[in-house]
Amino acid sequence: MTHTTVSCGSSADRRRPGRLFAGLALALAVLVLAGCASSSGADGSGTPRPSARPDERLRQTISQGLLAEGRQEEARIVALGGSRLTRVEAPFLRTWAIYRVDYRQSPHPVQLHVATGGGRVELLTGVPEAFGRVTAADGTAVGDAATAVALARAYVETTRPGGVLTYVVGRVEDIEFRPGITGAAAERRDEILAEYRPRIKQPAAEASGRGFTATVYAVKDKALQRHDIGVTAKGAVDDRVKTLVPDLPVPYTL
Repeated sequence: MTHTTVSCGSSADRRRPGRLFAGLALALAVLVLAGCASSSGADGSGTPRPSARPDERLRQTISQGLLAEGRQEEARIVALGGSRLTRVEAPFLRTWAIYRVDYRQSPHPVQLHVATGGGRVELLTGVPEAFGRVTAADGTAVGDAATAVALARAYVETTRPGGVLTYVVGRVEDIEFRPGITGAAAERRDEILAEYRPRIKQPAAEASGRGFTATVYAVKDKALQRHDIGVTAKGAVDDRVKTLVPDLPVPYTL
């Protein structure tokens, strides 16, 4: 009897499917590891690398400028990760800019105003005379009442003392009285509302000599104040302040 032998290939041939599966498993493992590496930090630790803040260069410029002026604490606050930098509207400025710095991740919130331009930095908070240096260096030109009003308002808001609640009011209802007050404090509030409702107006300016006089009402700490601010054609400021009410029943923290 003749036997027909059917060959299934050599032993090497029979091992090829196993090698193929092993190769596929290895390739898959490499792809998985590559995907993990792409989502982790450069050191492979799995921790995403923090991205630089978009305003980091500006922060460094302001912080270094404050350091050069001996303002170490203010420079530190500007550089802190939890601080926020906001540009202040100041249409009267040509080449300079004003920024508000807010830091609220501490028991005592901090708010600063700084100006920068021409490679210089000026701290405005608590330094009213710095405002004039800014407008002089900027080449500010004040040719109409609207510009004078914008400049005067910015002056009041940005040069206030640090840690003192200060805000401009355009009507007596803008005063932020303590909520829920009763008794004598409530009576005092009602008296103030009645007396100053017809007197407090939005910031305004009128021509005066070669410049303007702007009138701005503001609350500073517990006082209601009237600022009569002389503004020259070059943006210099002469602020005359009158306290109208020294004891407003208001909160006086930032």
